[in-house]
This record gives sequence, C-alpha cells and structure tokens, in this order.
Amino acid sequence: MLVSTQNKLQRNILNTKRNILLIILAFIVSTFFAIILTNYYINKKQKQLLETIYQATHKNIFEKTQNLISDKQNTSLAIAISLSKDKNLYENLENKDFKKLNYEQIAKLIETNSKYKNIWIQIFDSNLNSIYRSWTNIRGSLNFRPDLKKIEALKNISTSISAGLFNVGIKARVPIFDENNNFYGTLEVITHFDSITEDLVKNNISPIVIGDKSIKKNLTNPLLSKLFIDDYYIANENVDMNLYNYIKENGIENYINIENFIVENGYLISKYPLFDEKGNNLAYIINFMELNSINLENMKYVKIQAILASVIALIILFTAILAYYLRDIKEQNHKNKILLDSQPNIVIITDGEEIIDANKQLLSFFPLAKNLEDFKKKYICICNSFEDLKKDDYIVNKDYDGKNWVEYIFENQDKNFKAAIKNSKNELRHFSIKTSTAKIDLSIIVTFIDITNEILQLEKEKNEQRNLFQQSKINAIENTLNSIAHHWRQPLSVISTIASGMKLKEEFKQLTKNDILLSCDKIILNTKKLSNTIENFSNFFEKDDMASSYSLVEMVNNVILFCETIFDENSINCEFTYSEDFIINCSQSDFSDSILNILDNSIYALVNNKNKADRYILINFSNKILSIKDSGNGIEEELIMKIFEPYFSTKHQSFGLGLGLFTVNEFFVRNLNFKIELKNEEFEFKNKKLKGLNIIINFN
Repeated sequence: MLVSTQNKLQRNILNTKRNILLIILAFIVSTFFAIILTNYYINKKQKQLLETIYQATHKNIFEKTQNLISDKQNTSLAIAISLSKDKNLYENLENKDFKKLNYEQIAKLIETNSKYKNIWIQIFDSNLNSIYRSWTNIRGSLNFRPDLKKIEALKNISTSISAGLFNVGIKARVPIFDENNNFYGTLEVITHFDSITEDLVKNNISPIVIGDKSIKKNLTNPLLSKLFIDDYYIANENVDMNLYNYIKENGIENYINIENFIVENGYLISKYPLFDEKGNNLAYIINFMELNSINLENMKYVKIQAILASVIALIILFTAILAYYLRDIKEQNHKNKILLDSQPNIVIITDGEEIIDANKQLLSFFPLAKNLEDFKKKYICICNSFEDLKKDDYIVNKDYDGKNWVEYIFENQDKNFKAAIKNSKNELRHFSIKTSTAKIDLSIIVTFIDITNEILQLEKEKNEQRNLFQQSKINAIENTLNSIAHHWRQPLSVISTIASGMKLKEEFKQLTKNDILLSCDKIILNTKKLSNTIENFSNFFEKDDMASSYSLVEMVNNVILFCETIFDENSINCEFTYSEDFIINCSQSDFSDSILNILDNSIYALVNNKNKADRYILINFSNKILSIKDSGNGIEEELIMKIFEPYFSTKHQSFGLGLGLFTVNEFFVRNLNFKIELKNEEFEFKNKKLKGLNIIINFN
C-alpha cells in the first residue's frame, strides 16, 4: 500500500513536471514548426512572387523591346515616305543621276540630329536589282531576300526585318511610280538595332542582337559588326563585350533556345525572337538585366507579414497551451496535496537538507510549527530531530560517505532503516523510513511509518523468546540428565551385581582371591564407562557461544554418535550419507542442539508409531541441502505449518512441549538466514515402502 501510494504520488509529481516540460516542449516544437512553416511559406511565397516579378520583368523587357522595334519601324517608314515625296526622285532615277539624290548627306543629317545611327537608303527596281545604295557602291540582286518575293506587295508601303548582304536590319519600303503610274521600283530605308539597344541600356537592359546561323550564307559583307559566335552573327556593334564573352563561354545555343527567360548568375536573361516573312528564325535579341536592378521591395513585405502572422499564431497557440496546462498543473497539484494529506503517515519531499513539501501529518507531529514555512524556520530539516540510539539501522543526521541521510537510504533500498523522533510530549517514537524508487529532480519522496507499537511488541516477543529459550535449555538439561541416567544404568547395574556376588560368596566363605581380582577388574572397566560417558556429555554440551567455522558433516556425525546408544536400545537404524562437506559459521553447541532436537522428535515418532523392523532415520547432505527424514508415518498436512510455532505439541506426533522445532527454526532461519521446509514423503528403503516426515534445511 505504501509503495503504491509513493508511486502514485511520484507519478503525480512527475506528471506535473512532465506537464511543465510539455509546455516548454510544445512551445519549442510549435516554434520549430512555425519557423519551418513560416520559412517554407516565405520561401514559397517569395518564390511565387519572385517568379511573378521575373515574369512581369520579362514581359516589360519583351514589350519594351517590341515597342522600340515598332517605333523604329514607324520612324524608318516615316523617313522612307518623306524621301519618296521628292519630286525629282523619278527624274534622277530615269537619268540614272544618283549623285543628285544626295541621300548620304540626308542620312548623316538624321544621324547628327537624332538618336538614329547608321541609316541606309536603297533603291531597287521592279526586277529586285539594287540600283542605288547610300552606304556602298556594291550593287546586286535582292532575290535572296524572302521579304521581297511578293512583287505585288512591294507596290504598297511596307516594313520588314530581314538579313541582307551587310547586316540584319529594319526595312521600310515605299513604292516608286512614274507619271503614268507605272511601277518603277521601291525606295527602302534600312535602319539597325543600335538605337534600340541604346534605349534598352538606358532602362538597365543589356541586349545582344544575334543573327541566326541560317543568314550567314547571305551575309557576305558585314559592315557594322564583325563579331560571330560560331555561325551566329552579332548584329549590334555597341554590344557589351563582357556579355559577348559570357555567352560565348557558356554556349550560345543555351541562350537562343530559351523559351522565355532564365535566371542565371545574377541576371534575368530574356529572349525576344525575330522571324522572317516565312516565320523562320531570323535573329534573337537576348536581353540581360541584373537582378539587383529589379525592384524586390514587395519581397520584404511578404517576409515581414509572414513573420508577424507566425508570431501572432505562436502567441495565440502558446497562450492556449499554457492556459490548458496551467489548469492541469493546478488540478494536479491539488490532487497531490489531497493525496499527501490523506496518508496516515508523515510524507515529505526533500533533498535531505531542506523540505520541499510535506503533508499535514508532519505538522500534526510537530504542532509548534503553524505551516511548512514555519517548520523550515524552526527545524530546517526533519533530520535535525533524529535521536541517536547507537544502532546501525537507525538513521541520524550525519555524513554517510559523502551522502546525506536521505541519499544513503535511497541508494540502499534493500535495507530497512528506522528513525527515532521525540514528539511534542517528549515521547520517543520509532519510524520505519521508506523512499521513492526514483528521484524527482534532486528530491526524494520519504515516508515515515510509525512503528512504535511494533517495536514495543517486538521487545515483548524477544523477552518471551528469551523465556522460551530458557525453558528449552531446561528441557535440554532434563533430556541430558535422562540420557546420562540411561547411559549409566547398565554400568551401575553391572557394578551392583558384582558387589552383590562378592558379598554373597563372602557370606558362604567361597570368595577367593581370584574372584576378588576378577570382580575388581570388572568394576574398574564399568567405572571407566561411567567416566567416558560423563566426558562425552561434557564435550558435547561444552558451550561455545562465539561463532566459528565448523564442518557440517563432522558436527552431524557427533550428534549421531551421541545418540548411538539410544538408537541401539530402540532398534533404530540411522544412516548418514553425504557427497560433500560444508563449512558453516555458527555456534557449535546451538547447531548440535538443533540437530539433536530434530533427531529426538524422529526417535519419539518411531518408538510410538513403528515396529522395530521398520524404524529408520535417513540423513543426507548434497548440493548444500541437509535432509533428515524418518519412517514415523509423518503428520497431518494441516498441522505442518504450525510445527515451528512455540508450544505447539501433538503428543502422538512427538513434539513434546513444542519448543524443540521452534528453537530449530529460530536458529537456522532467523539467526543464520537459511531456509527450512517440512513435508510428508513416501520413499522406498531396503525394498520397503515407507512414509515419514522430511525436514529439509537449505544452506544455499
């Protein structure tokens, strides 16, 4: 019951501790998961937002590029239309007086007064032969250009992006008709990507215009740029050489094959494809924008919002957990207090130096203390009230090899410890001290069980046992005297007979010298028998109260030798067999008395219950077990458990006054801590089926 209560209290306190730890653990785990989830959410949200920003940036770059190209096309067309309105145009062309066209000066004038550079003006006839080029004297057919294949389309104003012999450019065309409205040819203004790339650079975009490798076969005289990467032509002469080398080192194919954009090495790289009239790849504008130039301000807000949301959620969660567990801890502490106060014994929780908690029984025993805090002020520790009774099993307030009193008890729970404390009436009370099987932090639950009545009862029983042993000794002396009388009876009878014979012969005057000498020899012989008997009994009962080491086999043999005359007189066959010896540390006389008591009971049982032919006492010692059994028919099963009780006696079972086996049990079990077992046993000996009581003493 005590262990169960201590365990329950210990579990309750540990549960309280566990609940506190659970609060901390729950907060730590919640915080950990909140951090992970917040980080995951932030990363996911930022990734999504970043993707959105990148998509938007790509879209802006794409649209910016598209608008710039569109503006350039419109501007180029405007220039072409303006030039086509020259009234002398047809006349000069008719006369092939191309010097009067003066388009070189016009192109330079535009370059000087606008952002548009490298403006080329070309005139080709209805057979697609270039008859005038402002930038070169080279003339030739334009049949290779897919944007000029539809002659009917050339009769209308149009624009295109195409690759020629000299570069990749933006073309704006205006048809030329004579006064009879006959189609003569087309005036074409060719502009390039320089102004577009410059505008993009102003917007933190670094472009590279790459002509597809399919145009290389016609690009025989590249003028503005001489740069190639493999078979790909770099069309803008103001290209950033660092980016040029970057693309070259990483493989140009990786960039012209970008679907929309990629993020790489601190750049957002966006592709703007250019197609010819047939929809084939013509060129690619690869735009580089440094990531640190992209506005990521919204990313910070996402992070701040997520962290704030997590903190708020954590606060709410922790508050809920704390409220729940605080209520649970409060209820648990209330239950612990009820459990403590419900105990009839003094229960304290202490580290051996200071009391952490205690039940109301402590204050009942120390009524001068109003409460636990008052007790601590007056006594500090309950150990200060321990009385020193100079006994090993009584705890006092001292150092036990570096441990205080409660630590010493805790680490030696297999031992029974007591404490003596005087109550408020100055009465000495005895307590059995039990500790919990586990520590709670550094504290231990200690229960003081009042065993004063048990101690007094034990003292009373010890006094009674002393009387019983004294009575047992008196009985032993009586038995010894009877044994001495039995051993003396025959020699004295012989001496008496010899003396009577000598006297009778003397009366009849028949006593001779020889008769006297022979009778004297017989008297001397029987006198020696009497003397030996006294010496044997003296040696057997010689007191050796000091424990020492003796041979068990030797001591058993001495008892059998002592009883040999009794065995012979009562026709008892006693046999002692053994397979080993055992050295036992005890009082030799107490051991002999105990074995003699067992044999005395067996003798009485055999004499009263068995014929002379079936009287056996069999003694065996093996495996440190001594077995003494007789053939006296045993005893009733329900009486076996009462045999070792003092004064228990059943006349026909031959237990005399009932002290013999009681003292045997006291000696072997209580004094030496060995075990004794009694059982009725059927056995076979010398082809005879016998039954009797077997007394088994286990020395293991």
